[in-house]
Amino acid sequence: MQEKMGHEKLRVYQFALEHAAWMHAVLAGITQPAAALDHWDRAAVSIVEGLANGNSRRSRADRNRYFNVAIGSALECAACLDICRCRDMITDAQTIDGKKQLQSIVRMTIGLRDAQSSCVREDPESYGAKALDIYFAHEGLDVYKTALELVVWLHGFIKGTKLSSTIATQLDKSTTSLVLNIAEGNGRFSEADQMRFLDIACTCAMQVSACLDVLVARQQVGINQVEAGKRILARVVPLMFGLRGYLDDSMSSGA
Repeated sequence: MQEKMGHEKLRVYQFALEHAAWMHAVLAGITQPAAALDHWDRAAVSIVEGLANGNSRRSRADRNRYFNVAIGSALECAACLDICRCRDMITDAQTIDGKKQLQSIVRMTIGLRDAQSSCVREDPESYGAKALDIYFAHEGLDVYKTALELVVWLHGFIKGTKLSSTIATQLDKSTTSLVLNIAEGNGRFSEADQMRFLDIACTCAMQVSACLDVLVARQQVGINQVEAGKRILARVVPLMFGLRGYLDDSMSSGA
């Protein structure tokens, strides 16, 4: 019998491999292009790599650093599921199946960590699925739900307009990155990391807003065609600033 390496003996590592294989099969059935698909593929592999690297390190700091990567990548996968469902690329059943897999992975990976988390929203108990439609803490955030509204709006906007593939791809990438950074940032254990991801998400929101303004300025679309999207952006950005301000205050009081 082939001798196994340490990480290969971990149940969570085997679960991560199962998710990567399941995800690959789901992607094979999707024909329409989307930035979320590439993110999902890379994040699924990143979970596996993070667990392998974390288990191989001796120092607590190194172990936790890689386990944090694995947790963040799992949350990114969960956000990709939401984006794909918003765009009718996968079914409700596939979304639930994938989230249940990822929920187990996140819960078990948190269990591998030795350090206490300062992010109370990401305590292991928060992954007990207290509500049937909530699998991860970030799903309950207003800012996350509003960002998903932008995904839905953008999907209809791109289908209903004759945009160049370059502009459509740029809008898709920026909106996808907005959602993923909110999700992954909320799962980080340090408040500094959470703020860093929020800053990236805010930059993505500004990219979407600027791109829509350019389309109007060039008269490629009418202002009435982007109004709904701009209203969503006008809601999501203050929510991000509010969350960032809360984290900033928390860090200042703890200094």
